[in-house]
Amino acid sequence: MVSLQRRSWTSWGSIMPLSLTIPPAQWSAMRECLETGGLREIGGWLAAEQLAPGKFELVGFTVDLAVGTYNRFASLPTTHGAQLDGILAANADRSGRVDYLGEWHSHPTFPPAPSEIDLAAMTKMVEESGPSFATLLIVRLLGAAVLQATLTTFQRGLPPEQGQLIIDHDRQAPVLFGLDVNTKNGRQS
Repeated sequence: MVSLQRRSWTSWGSIMPLSLTIPPAQWSAMRECLETGGLREIGGWLAAEQLAPGKFELVGFTVDLAVGTYNRFASLPTTHGAQLDGILAANADRSGRVDYLGEWHSHPTFPPAPSEIDLAAMTKMVEESGPSFATLLIVRLLGAAVLQATLTTFQRGLPPEQGQLIIDHDRQAPVLFGLDVNTKNGRQS
C-alpha cells in the first residue's frame, strides 16, 4: 500500500501558486472516465512529476467508477493505493520526481468548485497527516466538447488557494477556467 508521505519533493512556499500541466493524453483519459461516470461523481488520486519547485506535470491518475453518487464521491485508499503503486512503478525511471500530488473528482451536476466538505477533507489531510501540501482538481464535462475545471492547492498552515492549471495546446476539447475557490453553484458562498 502506498504511503501518502512524499519521498523527496521540494516545497515551494506560498510565494507563487502551484501549477499543474495536464498533457493531452491525460485529459483524453480523464474525459473517457467522465463520460463513463455520467451523472455520478467519480474521481481518485493524482500522480505528477515535479519539474521545478511548485511546477508539476500529471503523469497519471487513479479512478473509481463505482462509489460515487450524483453529489458525493469518496476516495478510498484501498482502491486508489494499488492503482497509484502501478503508476509509480511505471515511472520508476523518474524515481524521486513522480509521486502523489493530490486528489481529483468530478462535479457532473454542479460547477467544479470545492464544496465545504472538499475543503475540510483536504485541509485536514495536509494539517493532520500525509503530505504537507496537496492539490484538488475538480472537473466537469459540459456536453461533448468542453471540460470545466478548477485546481485548489492546500499547504500546511496556510489557507487553500487557487492553483494554476495548464492544459497542453494540443488538447482535443476546450477547457473553461476562472471559478474562484469560494464560488459554489455559480455564486459566491
